[in-house]
Amino acid sequence: MCKLKILREDLKHGVLELRVECEDDLWVLKGVIAKGDVVVAKTLRDVKIDGEGKRRLPMTLAIRVSEVYFQPFSGRLRVHGQIVEGPDEYGLRGSYHTLNIDVGSELAIIKPKWTRELLSRLKKASSRRAKALLVALDFDEVAIAVALDQGIKFVIERVLPGLKDGGPSAEDMVREVVELTISVASREEPDVVIVASPSFLKDLTAEELRRRLSKPIYVDSVSEGGRVGVYEVIRRDTFKKVLHYHNVAVVEGIFEEFMRLLSTDSDRVAYGLQQIKVAAREGAISKLLVCEDQLYSDVRKEIEELMEKVEDSGGEVRVVPEESPAFVKVKAFGGIVAILRYRLSYYKVREAELEGSSTPHPGG
Repeated sequence: MCKLKILREDLKHGVLELRVECEDDLWVLKGVIAKGDVVVAKTLRDVKIDGEGKRRLPMTLAIRVSEVYFQPFSGRLRVHGQIVEGPDEYGLRGSYHTLNIDVGSELAIIKPKWTRELLSRLKKASSRRAKALLVALDFDEVAIAVALDQGIKFVIERVLPGLKDGGPSAEDMVREVVELTISVASREEPDVVIVASPSFLKDLTAEELRRRLSKPIYVDSVSEGGRVGVYEVIRRDTFKKVLHYHNVAVVEGIFEEFMRLLSTDSDRVAYGLQQIKVAAREGAISKLLVCEDQLYSDVRKEIEELMEKVEDSGGEVRVVPEESPAFVKVKAFGGIVAILRYRLSYYKVREAELEGSSTPHPGG
């Protein structure tokens, strides 16, 4: 289980102290830390010492953020900005520095104001979140991936020889997949494993894994193995039931509901920034999906205000990770979609379209 540790809150002075417990926490922090915030953390810095030249010394620095860098599944968040506080003897104030935030790092984030929506994101991250290992195999290929809040991390994708032309037996194939799965599980430490296949291979693999791994092992059927099979697992009921609170599962479920209503009761959905603004103003949004990249765009402030407005009216807000299957689908609708509590009358939708006619579309 993964959970961000909140060490201290001093909201009166805009301070939150945190400890990063897993790589998903870094993804959460990427969306929380904004330009102009102050971040305080331990770091290494090259400094000039009289008579000794340059030395790299450990110290604690506070920087005013100008850029935040994060590569999915990299295990590191880089925060760049101008030093506003540090050891006086080295004269570092005004210089620029990059803080490397890793799993295990402790840091403080100081904002002029912590919105309820930002605090809600951190509270969700500080609750227990499960990690699932997904294995999708058939006679010709296998993919092993980890389902994280930040998306699907593919660890192994391999072509299997198959049973024809004197290739390995089904038992040999299962044995190879089991060894690969155990190797990945030892590094990733998942809470559950889901094995899926269109054939009996899933049952043989799950049976052997239950003998070798002391973790819950679930079985499901998919139309094919490999990467496509992994994506199919995420849409299946087993994944949703076992990990019903997992971000990727919740996002998939909301988008499926959005698409169903779009075709059967289109007045119950909204998409694109202008329609969402009208729906949020009316307090009509029940569930909101926002593509991750919207939080790092020119409309970030506007998007965050919308997210807070939806949460204030009792709606559910979810960020769609770039590395999740739903990202491209939501992106096609302008990067932001919503399910409404009630039908939004025609004149409000028309008002949104007219209002946005002179405004660049966020997804375009």
